[in-house]
Amino acid sequence: MPVNSAVKYVRHQEAPAGSPPVAARAGDLVFVGGQLPVHPVEGIPAETLLSKGMPFHGSLIEKQLRYLYSNLDTHLAEVGTSLKKIMKINSFQIHGEDIDMALRIRRDWFDRETPPPSTMGLVTELPARDARVMIDLINVAEDANLPMTSVKVTKSPSIAQVKSIGWPVYSQVVKGGGFVFTRGTTTQNANGPLPEMALDHPFPYALDQVEFQLRYQLDRMKELLADAGCSLSDAVKAEILLSDMSDIVSVNKVWAEYFPVDPPARVIVPIEKIPPMRIESEVIAVDPNGPYKKETIYTNDAPTPLGPEPQAVKAGPYVFISGQMATDYESGLAPEASVDPRFPNHASSAKLQAQYILKNVDAICRAAGTSAANIVKRRIHHTDLNEMPKAEAVWRSQLGDDRIPPTSTFRGMGPLPVPDCTIQYDLIAYAPD
Repeated sequence: MPVNSAVKYVRHQEAPAGSPPVAARAGDLVFVGGQLPVHPVEGIPAETLLSKGMPFHGSLIEKQLRYLYSNLDTHLAEVGTSLKKIMKINSFQIHGEDIDMALRIRRDWFDRETPPPSTMGLVTELPARDARVMIDLINVAEDANLPMTSVKVTKSPSIAQVKSIGWPVYSQVVKGGGFVFTRGTTTQNANGPLPEMALDHPFPYALDQVEFQLRYQLDRMKELLADAGCSLSDAVKAEILLSDMSDIVSVNKVWAEYFPVDPPARVIVPIEKIPPMRIESEVIAVDPNGPYKKETIYTNDAPTPLGPEPQAVKAGPYVFISGQMATDYESGLAPEASVDPRFPNHASSAKLQAQYILKNVDAICRAAGTSAANIVKRRIHHTDLNEMPKAEAVWRSQLGDDRIPPTSTFRGMGPLPVPDCTIQYDLIAYAPD
């Protein structure tokens, strides 16, 4: 596969061969893979544990995040960025009770006035034992041509965490590197969840809750993007966190209304939402005042998504690819990726799915002027982490150890959007002219 030598990687010096890098710099943006509070060989370090015999003194999530952020800040300096230059942070946590402390501790590491936009979700399992959290980031480089700038929010209400915690723990929207990043938008105003969502509402079935919640979120997104000088039509990538995959039909109905033409690339992720929340959404938009233009990518050599989303969207040198599963959107799990039911113990479903997906991803990348060897950000949603070694072996075999991109891996809640598929990839590639 054609390789672009302009991508700069930073790796943990003690990580085993074939491990994903910590981060990759591609142009003005730095893509940071899922960071866990663990040593890459030894696992959970002693300094993140509570003192023996004192189980109620200290916070495990605080100790893990302090270890994580401290190590990460050192690595980020190697690719010309820092924790003060985060454009977007995504946090995946195991325990809901950790959320408050995880947000509070950010004040010690991020810019207090403009902490980065954030999305936080609860997942079932992470790939390191006893890890309680994983984060990944998109940063802008210190020497970027278009540096990170804050955006004054004029219409959208304050985030509810200001009332509950006392200060803004994340920004709602930020610009930089030719793009606009929003926070994960939920159906809340400054006081918390809207009354229509209350679990004790007297008419609980009056609304399709997912339609109601997503419309509210997209209306807020419109306001945030307008403050940043753009609109929903400039969106190049969207992520939807959904607690029940049967709600995709409601999502698609609303999505087609708000994105009737040239919708963004999109991934739908099965992640638990704390009731009454059913859905959370975020977007990356191209800055119309910047140097990049939005281009929809299509190829006959990869399946066409069933929902209102393209195969990919290109903006400048970045290719945002819609969620990739081993489906042809005709048979559920594609025949190529299916184990022969007569001989179920003579093939690996994970290997077949990864091969099928990687073939399609490379076709999409080539249509955008690059290849799968130039993927710079990879998030993997497994329904069973036991499949992880076999799927990763496919990537290493086809890309080589040195081209595995920064990676975040977790087990989500329940089935993927296509239930027979057990692996989904969320990818960004680099395609400079």
